Amino acid sequence: MYRPPRLRSPSLSPIEEVLHGVERGAFTADELLTRYCTLVYAQTGNYQECARRLQLDRRTVKSRVDPTLHERLVGSQGTRFTKS
Repeated sequence: MYRPPRLRSPSLSPIEEVLHGVERGAFTADELLTRYCTLVYAQTGNYQECARRLQLDRRTVKSRVDPTLHERLVGSQGTRFTKS
């Protein structure tokens, strides 16, 4: 019996991965806070501004930013993540 090859799903961007996880309820509250802090920090590039927007202490934001996710969001050129 012929079975056509399965189509690969296109790789998701880092933000799409986060949104997909939120839709599925895949994150604990702690994990969600880490990802959200990282997303906002990637947009602002500044712990103080990120903390102001999220109404958190700057030290909390700094401890919550996931360096791996942040690097994926801003890329290797150091450009800030921006909404499309």
